[in-house]
Amino acid sequence: MYAQLQLLFQKIAQKIDATAMYRTVTLMLVFLVICGLGFGVFGLIPYTPLEQLVSLVVVLVTALLVNNVLSNIWRVPINVESAIITALIIYFLVIPAQWSDLGDTWVIAVVATIAMLSKFLLVWRKQHLVNPAAFGVLALAIVYAVFPVSGYFESSWWTSRVEFLIPLLLAGAVVVSKVRKWVPVLAFLSVGLVVFLFEQWRFGLEVLPSIPLYFISRPSLFLAFFMLTEPFTMPPTKKLQATYGALVGFISQTTLFLPFIKMTPELALVLGNLFFYPSTLKQKLILPLIAGKEIAKNTFEFAFKKPSDLHFVAGQYLEWMLPHHGVDNRGIRRYFTIASAPSESELKIAVRFGERVSTYKEALRTLKAGEVMVASQLAGDFTLPVDESRKVAMVAGGIGITPFISQVGEMVAMNSGRDCVLFSCNNTLAESAYVDFLDSAAEKISLRVVQVLAKETLAPHEAGYLTAELIKKHTPDFLEREWYLSGPPGMVNAYAGLLRKMGVRRSQVKRDFFPGLA
Repeated sequence: MYAQLQLLFQKIAQKIDATAMYRTVTLMLVFLVICGLGFGVFGLIPYTPLEQLVSLVVVLVTALLVNNVLSNIWRVPINVESAIITALIIYFLVIPAQWSDLGDTWVIAVVATIAMLSKFLLVWRKQHLVNPAAFGVLALAIVYAVFPVSGYFESSWWTSRVEFLIPLLLAGAVVVSKVRKWVPVLAFLSVGLVVFLFEQWRFGLEVLPSIPLYFISRPSLFLAFFMLTEPFTMPPTKKLQATYGALVGFISQTTLFLPFIKMTPELALVLGNLFFYPSTLKQKLILPLIAGKEIAKNTFEFAFKKPSDLHFVAGQYLEWMLPHHGVDNRGIRRYFTIASAPSESELKIAVRFGERVSTYKEALRTLKAGEVMVASQLAGDFTLPVDESRKVAMVAGGIGITPFISQVGEMVAMNSGRDCVLFSCNNTLAESAYVDFLDSAAEKISLRVVQVLAKETLAPHEAGYLTAELIKKHTPDFLEREWYLSGPPGMVNAYAGLLRKMGVRRSQVKRDFFPGLA
């Protein structure tokens, strides 16, 4: 039974990895829309299917229309799916207009318009500063507070009901698994819960019975899963992401600010965005292609002009966007680790092409010199220890070699004395990228390269797969080393398990970020 469940989860994970990030989020929001309509049909929530559909049509039409107009004015590529996601989030933040007063649908249209405007106006170097949906709600609430024409406005977060608990958990788990952001989400939920319970105790309310209220009657889950995880406003490293989640969780639940201002979930998120903005990549990079070349069988390297003010650490990655015609359902975005060293004048990525190529990769392969890609979201913790006395071992599977090429290149540039062993695992030597570069680097620094070939016997290289015997043969001091694993998730997980069985501590093993399609 356990093996069957494990196989099922592996298949689900593979399906999620093979679906583009924006498409995954869109599908999960659509799933919640369908659930809401179903609940309305059976009278489980106070909004009829017709009222929900009217609000849905208004918010989608407004968001897409405004996004299209602004894209044409600013002459930037239209990102339809991003606009749809923003619209669907707003749909769940603003209460559907009651059948008796459908004229109130203008509210959701205004929120959608403000949100779209924020993507184009609240920007710095083509990068928006805050979560658009949260800002749209917050801005309208401020307008009502400053110019109270009639009544007031605040968000409703109408998924905060017991009926939505299971759908939210399922959809949220898919989204967070896709974007690999469990660290900030769990930090947000745990810190928020502690503060919420403290506030309950401080005001003389029951504490333990209040725990379900935090997850059911408050917007904690929706905010964590669909808004906190927005990539553009997320800090780059896990430590910063944990702090970010904890901060937003704290300020969203505390009453410390109550004498001055009523804290709302959207205000807490916007404040968190602004507080951590200095740690994010504060620009979208427009990168002209210099040249592309084949560096191994079915593997190509693409070199772009590097902006002079771009600074990164070897081992980090970027999200790369390539708008093109006839886009398939795998989208226009991918995460690629930077293959060049920080000290190089070019920005390089390496991409492996399989038998079935997506429209994205086909567009990349036919990209001509001078044509551009758009990169953003610089992030990643897969970086070498600052202390050069700490020995490392690198295990690369296929195209997972790229972060190590950046790191080795920087070690050569800095004339590093770090003791380093690199296991490069491929089917054949012809499929092994950067062989000459690594051989040259091994002559300059303390680097040993071990080629492990699964489907070829070729001396002096190792045949088969990486085993405990091979590890002990080439790194008899394996218990003293920091282990870095990069490649397909199945391979990384298998070798992480192998190292654990050999006695390597969990804290000594680092895995590269791999979200599947961006």
